[in-house]
Amino acid sequence: MSEPTLRLLSLGAGVQSTTLLLLAAEGRLPGLDGAIFADTGWEPAAVYQHLDKLEEEIAKPAGIPIYRVSTGRIQDDVLDPDKQRSLPAHTASEWYEKRDPIEVTCPAACGWVDFNPHDWYGGEPPEGEIPADCATCGNKGGVITGYGPPYKTRDLGMLNRRCTQTYKLTPILRQTRLLLGASTSDPAPCRYCEGAGTRIAPWRAKRNDMTSGPCSVCDGTGTLARVNQPPAGAWAEQWIGFSTDEIGRVSDRGDTRYSKSRHPLLELSMSRTQCDAYLKHHGWTSVEKSSCIGCPFHGNAEWRRMRDTDPQSWQEAIRFDKAYRTGPGLRHQRFLHISRKPLDEAPIDKIRRSEWQMDTIFDAAYEAELAEQGDPDGCSPWACRSGQPVINDEEEAA
Repeated sequence: MSEPTLRLLSLGAGVQSTTLLLLAAEGRLPGLDGAIFADTGWEPAAVYQHLDKLEEEIAKPAGIPIYRVSTGRIQDDVLDPDKQRSLPAHTASEWYEKRDPIEVTCPAACGWVDFNPHDWYGGEPPEGEIPADCATCGNKGGVITGYGPPYKTRDLGMLNRRCTQTYKLTPILRQTRLLLGASTSDPAPCRYCEGAGTRIAPWRAKRNDMTSGPCSVCDGTGTLARVNQPPAGAWAEQWIGFSTDEIGRVSDRGDTRYSKSRHPLLELSMSRTQCDAYLKHHGWTSVEKSSCIGCPFHGNAEWRRMRDTDPQSWQEAIRFDKAYRTGPGLRHQRFLHISRKPLDEAPIDKIRRSEWQMDTIFDAAYEAELAEQGDPDGCSPWACRSGQPVINDEEEAA
């Protein structure tokens, strides 16, 4: 493969990507042509402060531009009935009564209870051996289906994870194409709203709700402009900050014909612990994890940290959790905490036994920390630890 046209860093502003930026600025890695930060609009204030500091103290002196890209504020979009956006929230139906099916002995006390045709060894059975027909069990071994005692239950689930594709991978790839020299098409009338800027959203129409609102595709502008493919042969080497303890997250499924993944921390055999030590050695003693304030994949430790040290974000998460509980056309309620309780009532001071039981002591130690701490690396555009790997769709990413 030819040399890349550009070397770009996927900058989440967490421990690993910060380490990569510092290594490039020091010259220990090949020079970067830029770093791209995908902003969901809902990062903790400490992440934005850290990003500003990185830009002023590391990136600018090293001549590495940081590009901040966005496709909107996720916390506003998911509450907007005119936009079909969602978070991977934990869901629960209303409580309902249920009785489980059980097998019981035929109450008719028929002869089919102990009848076993396998006792025959060929030929016809002796006369009178076959029990008389039973209308109660239908001659099915003297067993009928009954129902156990009633109990209360509810259906639990989780919404699909689409936010990573929409708010991180798509804007990163769009910016990558622009940096590689891709042209942007002239604005054309949006075919979804026929240039009007408003329409009846199809998900509204399915509920017989004919309320017109801003078009979610053109964002109410009535026009669309497309970032085209970059010139032939131009491609970017995309640095992704997976460390050695995350080898299972590595995938090339986010690669395109103009963007190829590279994992410099794996090449340097650096673990997250080594990244932490490297940052502290260079005076970066506290690096905030990059993830949305209301991410449903937060562990209890992150919720506690937010509650105890960042009351503004904590109250914002509580308000959002309540506002996100129900929505038009939904049969289930949505919750940010896995307990399916309101965030301000959730048991965030406890670790559940099921969260740390694993097959081996090594897995137990690691998974116990993961359950308590949540995803230590935040939400990567290239492989979310807490869900299925992102599959890049060229059309969607365009």
